[in-house]
Parts: sequence; structure tokens; C-alpha cells
Amino acid sequence: MRTTFPLLITFFIGLFMVGEFFIPHWRYQLVKVQLLEWGYILAAATFLLGLINLIQVNLPKVLNREQDWFHKAVMLVSLFATMIIGFVGGIDRLDDNQPYRWLFDYIFVPLNATMFALLAFYIASAAFRAFRARNIDATVLLAAACFVMIARVPIGEMLGAGFSNGLSSILGDWTQTWLPEAFVSQFMNWIMDVPNIAARRAIFIGAALGAIATGLRIILGIERSHLGAD
Repeated sequence: MRTTFPLLITFFIGLFMVGEFFIPHWRYQLVKVQLLEWGYILAAATFLLGLINLIQVNLPKVLNREQDWFHKAVMLVSLFATMIIGFVGGIDRLDDNQPYRWLFDYIFVPLNATMFALLAFYIASAAFRAFRARNIDATVLLAAACFVMIARVPIGEMLGAGFSNGLSSILGDWTQTWLPEAFVSQFMNWIMDVPNIAARRAIFIGAALGAIATGLRIILGIERSHLGAD
């Protein structure tokens, strides 16, 4: 019963939410809105569970002086300090010159920017491994990426304009009709607007199909990982 009852709830609620796309009756939509509000409440409760789990996992490691315990201690102290300052600030905590707003603007935002700045090195490393010309597809990807990166900076436009002007001075001005000075930026825009968007749409379609398949597996009870099963 501990497994069957949650599966039944998931099945009926999931089936009901799918029906909103096929049943436009206003009473049906009213019940759907009510269910969504209950879902928001449950989602908010998960933040409290996450907070409790964070403390349960990290506090024993700090007390036992396990590996990286100092970083975990800093995290817990920052967590409780932010919570206390936020509760004391009340509804005015987001106003200017408030301690909570100061913590957010001058501690959280710079740390967040630093973290994303460090991710640039991992992205560069992943790009170096992915752009190796091992086959035709990788070679095309490498050439397109190099061209887009060069075209994004002013020196790329300067090189393109210089090449176009040099070619027109040798072969005549008629070359400007099929190779204008701004051909680098124009070709770069074509790469971003046509093949890049086509590939992104294909990825989004595949992700949507995967989400639909996962949703059906959960509704039908085939996928039970959310219940703690193997």
C-alpha cells in the first residue's frame, strides 16, 4: 500500500493534467488551477526538506572534522546567518541599505559571478576536446566554431573587409557583388540563424520527446525512482 497509493495518486493527477489540453470546460480548468496551487505548496515544502537534509548531511561532517569540514562549516554558518538576517528584515529586507540586500548584492552576486567565470575554463576545456578534427563532422564543427569566434571580434570584420577590398583591386569591383566587405559578419549570422537554430530545434524536439516519454513512464508506474525504488 505504501507504494500502490502514491502510484495511484500519480496516475490520476497526471492523467487529469494531460486532460487540460483536450477539455476546455471552465470547471475543469478551475480544478486544474486548484491542483497547480497545491503543487506550488508542495514544491515550497520541498525547500524545507532540502534545508533539513543539507543540515543532516553536513553538520555531522563538521562535528567529526571530516574532509573539507571547514568549507561545510562556512556554508552552514552562511546559511543560518542569511536566514536570521532575512527573518529579522521582514518584508523590507529587499529594500536598499538593508542587511539582507547588502548580503545579496555584495556577497552572493560576486560569488555567483566568480563561479560562472570559472565555468568558462571548463567550457574551454570541453570545447578543445570536442573540436578535435577526428572526422568530417568534427572538422565542420571546428571550422564553423573558429569562423564564428573570429567574426565576433572586430579583427574578423577587418580581415574580411581587407580580403574583399584586396580581391576587388585585383579582379575588379564586380567581386563586391558576391563578396562584400561585410561578408564575414553576414556569413556568421547565417551560421547562427540557419544551421545553428535548426540543430537547436532538433535538440529541443528530442528533449521534449524524452520528457513526454519520462512523464508517461511515471504516470503508468513504470518509472518508480521517485518512490525510492531501484
